[in-house]
Amino acid sequence: MDTPHPRLFLIDGSALVYRSYFAFIRNPLITRKGEHTSAVFGFVSSLLRLIREEEPTHLAVVMDTPKPTFRHELYKEYKATRARMPEDMVPQLGRLREVLELMQIPVLELEGYEADDLIGTIATQAAKGGCEAVLVTGDKDYMQLVNDLVTLLNPKRAGEPSERLDRAGVEEKFGVPPEKVIEVLALMGDNSDNVPGVTGIGPKTALKLILEHGSLDGVYDNVESVKSIGIREKLIRDKDQAYLSHKLVTIDLDVPIEWKLDDFETRAVDPDRIEPLFLELELTRLLEEIRSRSGAAAVPAEPEKQANYRCVTSAAGLKSVATAIRKAGTVALDTETTGLDPLTAQLVGICLSWTMADGVYIPVGHTQGDQADPETVRDIIGGVLADTQVRWVAHHAKYDWLIMQGAGFDLPPFSYDTLLASYLLDPSSRHSLDALALEHCGHRMIPIDSLIGSGKKQISFAEVPLDQATEYAAEDADYTLRLYDILEPRVREAGLEKLLVDVDQPLVPVLMDME
Repeated sequence: MDTPHPRLFLIDGSALVYRSYFAFIRNPLITRKGEHTSAVFGFVSSLLRLIREEEPTHLAVVMDTPKPTFRHELYKEYKATRARMPEDMVPQLGRLREVLELMQIPVLELEGYEADDLIGTIATQAAKGGCEAVLVTGDKDYMQLVNDLVTLLNPKRAGEPSERLDRAGVEEKFGVPPEKVIEVLALMGDNSDNVPGVTGIGPKTALKLILEHGSLDGVYDNVESVKSIGIREKLIRDKDQAYLSHKLVTIDLDVPIEWKLDDFETRAVDPDRIEPLFLELELTRLLEEIRSRSGAAAVPAEPEKQANYRCVTSAAGLKSVATAIRKAGTVALDTETTGLDPLTAQLVGICLSWTMADGVYIPVGHTQGDQADPETVRDIIGGVLADTQVRWVAHHAKYDWLIMQGAGFDLPPFSYDTLLASYLLDPSSRHSLDALALEHCGHRMIPIDSLIGSGKKQISFAEVPLDQATEYAAEDADYTLRLYDILEPRVREAGLEKLLVDVDQPLVPVLMDME
C-alpha cells in the first residue's frame, strides 16, 4: 500500500479560540453548572470539521503565550490597542488544552515568539523536506509564507466552503505575490496589531507604490520621484516607522524550536477517553460525532439499576399497571406509531414509566405477536390517564396527545412536556430525546434505525418483533421520566416555571386545534 503524501496542518490556535468565542457572543454556551464553553465548543467543532473534510496526515495547534515577544522589545506599543481577554474566556483556554491532550493533538508554544513565527519556521522547514504544509488561519500576515508547498486555509462558518489560498490566490486577493506582502504591510501598517506603517498611507496607496517600485527599499531609493507631494512627504517623514513596521510584520523563520514530523502524526480519537470531560462540559453533540466517526459502541446505560422493561397485554396486567400509576401519581407516556405525521399515523403501542428504570410496553397494532385489546386498553389505561390526580408527562407531548386522541382516548391536557422544558433552559441545545438522554444521563438510546432500517428497506414499527419493540419503547418512556425528574427542578430554579406552565404548555392545545 502506498504511503499517503504527508500533509501537515498547522492551526493558528489563538486566532481560532477568539473566533470561536465571539461566534457565540450573543448567545454564549454555558453548562448547567455555569461554566462557559463557547470557545471550546467552537474550536473543537472547527477542528472536527477540518479532520473530517481535509483528512490531514499530521496536525498541530500553535498558540501565543502571554509573555512579551521580540516585537515588543522593538516597539513597546506593539498590540497595545488590543482589548484584554474577556474574563470568561480565560478558564476556557485551560479546558481547551485538556480537550486537545485527550484528543492527542500536540499544542506548541514558545515564550518570546508568536504563533506566527513557530508556524512559519515549521512550515518552511517542512516544505524544504517535501512535506505539504497547510496553515489554518484567516490572518493576512501568513500570506508571506505561501509557496508551492505552503498554502493557507481559512475556515468559514458551517455550511460555507473554506477559503484556500495558493500563490495565485494570494496575488488575486492581496494584489501582490507572497514575497511582496511584507513590503505592502510595512507601508500600510496593521491596526489590529498596532503596527504603525506610514501614517496616512492606506492599502491602495501602499499596493500602488510596491507594484511600481518593487519593495520598501525601492520606494525609498526613488522617494524623490514620487509624483504626489503629500505621499512623498509622508514617506520621508515616517521612513524609520516604515522600516520598523517591516521588521514587525516579518515572520521569523528561524525560531529555535525542535520538532519532528512524526510527533504531529494524526491519531484516532478514543471516544471512551474523552467521554467524561465532554459530558462534564456538555459537549454531547461533539461526542456523538466522534463516536459516530470512530464506530465506537454505544455509551453504556447507568449501572445503578438494571432496567426492567416488559410487555403487557392481558387485562389483569393492565389493571396492575393502572394501580401502580395511581399510587405513583406521575407517569411518563410515549407512543409508537406507523409514521411521523400525527394526523395520519396509526397507534402501534403505548409506552409507560412511573419509576426510574422501569417501564411497560402495551402493543395494540403490531402485525405479529400477542396484542392487548384496544377497547380494554382505552377503558383501563385511558381511565387512569384521564384521572386528574395523575400527572402525565411526555417528550413532545403534542404529538402523543394527537395520536392518543386519534386512537379514541379522551385525555385531559398533559402536565409536563420535557421538550419544552429543555428548550426554555437552553434554546441552542438539541432537544431530541436521544440527545437529552446522552447529555443529562450519559445514556445512548437504542437508535430507531436499528429496528426499522432506512431507505427503501425501511419497515413500519408495526412490523418490529415485540421483544425488540418492548426494549425500545419502554426505554423511551423511562428516559422521558428521568428527564422530567432532572429538568423540572431546574426550570423552577431558573424562574421559568410560570412561563412553561402558564404560557408555553397552554399554547399546545391551540396549535393542535389549528392543525
